[in-house]
Amino acid sequence: MNSRTSHVHSLTNISIDSSSVLQIGDSQKVDAQSYILAVQRDKVIFFENEFLFRDYVAFCEPFPLPSDCEPITTSTFHENPSIRVDKVNVSFAAASAVIHIGSSECVEMETRVKNIRHLVRNKR
Repeated sequence: MNSRTSHVHSLTNISIDSSSVLQIGDSQKVDAQSYILAVQRDKVIFFENEFLFRDYVAFCEPFPLPSDCEPITTSTFHENPSIRVDKVNVSFAAASAVIHIGSSECVEMETRVKNIRHLVRNKR
């Protein structure tokens, strides 16, 4: 990996959510996972151990990876040994997102979300 120096003049409005990454500079590997159970109810009543990740297939199955393919050979030449950024304005980085200014050898991100809604229907 070709390393370069990263210069950032200004970062504004940055809000980083769970398992997200703000990286200025080089990194060998970025690996973030975010598992989210979002429960919405009309009445806010919850019981201990009511919602467990292991009870939902979405969180138990292995993450499908792309099949092996031919290796790709690349050659890169950077005329300038530095990365210069004047301003970064990002309002929000959601679960397992990356804001990265620099070089990275490997980036692996995974987000799994299960939304559950228990809503009372009006009876007529």
